Parts: sequence; structure tokens; C-alpha cells
Amino acid sequence: RVSYKLKGVIYLGGNHFTARIVGNKGEVWYHDGIGTKHNSEYEGQLPNLKDMFTAKDRAACMMIY
Repeated sequence: RVSYKLKGVIYLGGNHFTARIVGNKGEVWYHDGIGTKHNSEYEGQLPNLKDMFTAKDRAACMMIY
């Protein structure tokens, strides 16, 4: 049996990509180069997030493990 850990999700919408990055302790950060510039916004712990398939009206297009 193989187990994978989710490390990030890439989203597409508004004619550009955004991302959620998952840290080693399950913390989730949102990054949008246009909206957040050089910073990432902390969103909470992975088990507590309701939906990883959409982020701010953008649809997930790639999951990284």
C-alpha cells in the first residue's frame, strides 16, 4: 500500500493561476501573485478546510503530492 501526502493545489481562473501550498504540519497557505503579491495568506489546517477543489472562484486543475 502506498500513501501520498497532498503538498499543493494549482487553480485556474481569471486568466491566471493561483495555488494552495500545504506545509509539513498540514497548514494551508493561499498564493495569488496578483492579489497577494509576494505573500501567502494562511487559511488554516488541511483537515479543517471544507473544499480543496475550489479557491476564490477558481477551479483546481492540478494536485501535487
